[in-house]
Amino acid sequence: MKGKLTFPLAILTVICMLVILSIPYGKAFAETSDGTYSLSYEILHAESDSVSIANDYFEKPAILLVENGEKHIQFTLNHSQWTKELQAPLEGSFVDVDVVSENQDEDTRIVQFKVEEDLSKPLEFKMHVLIETMEPVYDHRYTVRFDFDMDSMENVDSAEFQKIEADDSKAELATDKSNEKKGDNPPQSDRSPMVLLITLIVLIPAIFLSWKAIRSNKK
Repeated sequence: MKGKLTFPLAILTVICMLVILSIPYGKAFAETSDGTYSLSYEILHAESDSVSIANDYFEKPAILLVENGEKHIQFTLNHSQWTKELQAPLEGSFVDVDVVSENQDEDTRIVQFKVEEDLSKPLEFKMHVLIETMEPVYDHRYTVRFDFDMDSMENVDSAEFQKIEADDSKAELATDKSNEKKGDNPPQSDRSPMVLLITLIVLIPAIFLSWKAIRSNKK
């Protein structure tokens, strides 16, 4: 009896694993309630998970602002004069982050960007860093990745934070650039997990019946 159950149990295990893997990682983030949250993060190199030196240019934690389901992240740059350009991902392209406020005396700048992704993977940013006081002058443009720790997310008092309105022209610009690069790509569907589940429901009984038929023929 135990041997006869081995195959069905193996199939059931595979089904469970595939169903679990098909659940989108970003679902919990997508359903985040309106509010203000602190969020830890690190800045990584573009091609590896090692921490970039750019990580020291940004204060921690970041602030996640959620209003009517729309999400923005704010963070503070120290050595603000060094960072000449910072671009966040938007609709398949990169656009300049919005400046919330600046303090020239302290050389800090608070910026924000709109969040379109679930943050389950690090987000790529484009940076231009210019340090004229170095010898030779440090002048580089490069890509970094912001790695947000979703387990660190905590509610904070929203009184001291203010979301600025997003610049709609940026979204239009990003869309234009995206179309230039990608052409008329079909929209991505979020039905893949359901398709996988239906396929398994149809396929597994067929495999099981075929296995039983083979065993019967052998007898």
